[in-house]
Amino acid sequence: MKKKILALACLILIGGLSAFFFGACDKDTNCYVEVTVIDEITKLPVKGANVKIDIDNSYVSAEGITDAAGKFKTQFSAPAIFNVAVTYETGYDDTYTPDVFYCYRKGNNTIRLKEGETVYCTVTLEAEVIAEYRN
Repeated sequence: MKKKILALACLILIGGLSAFFFGACDKDTNCYVEVTVIDEITKLPVKGANVKIDIDNSYVSAEGITDAAGKFKTQFSAPAIFNVAVTYETGYDDTYTPDVFYCYRKGNNTIRLKEGETVYCTVTLEAEVIAEYRN
C-alpha cells in the first residue's frame, strides 16, 4: 500500500513539474508598444505622422505611420528603453525666399518595454513648425 501511495505521489509531482516547465515555454516574451500621436493645438489624434522607435547607437528600431486614430503599433523581441520620435510634415514653403524649406512639427517621448506586455505611449506634436532647407 505504501508503494502505491509513493508511486502516485511521484506521478503527481512529475506531472505538476512537467506542466509548470512546459507551460513556461508557451509564455509570450515579446514586448508590444502602441504609440498615439496627439496634436498640441487641436488636442486631436494625428493621422499620417512618422513614428520612429529606437535605442541610441543601436540597429534595433521600428518605423511607421500613424493610422486614422493617430496610432502606430509594433513589437520587439526583448524589453528595453526606447526613444520615440515623431515628425509630421506640414509641407514645403518658398513664400519668403526662392529657397525651398521642408516644414514639419515634432514630438518625443521615452518608453520602457516589458516582456509580454503592451506599453501605451502618447506623443504630443509641438505647435512650433520647424523649417529646414532642402535642396
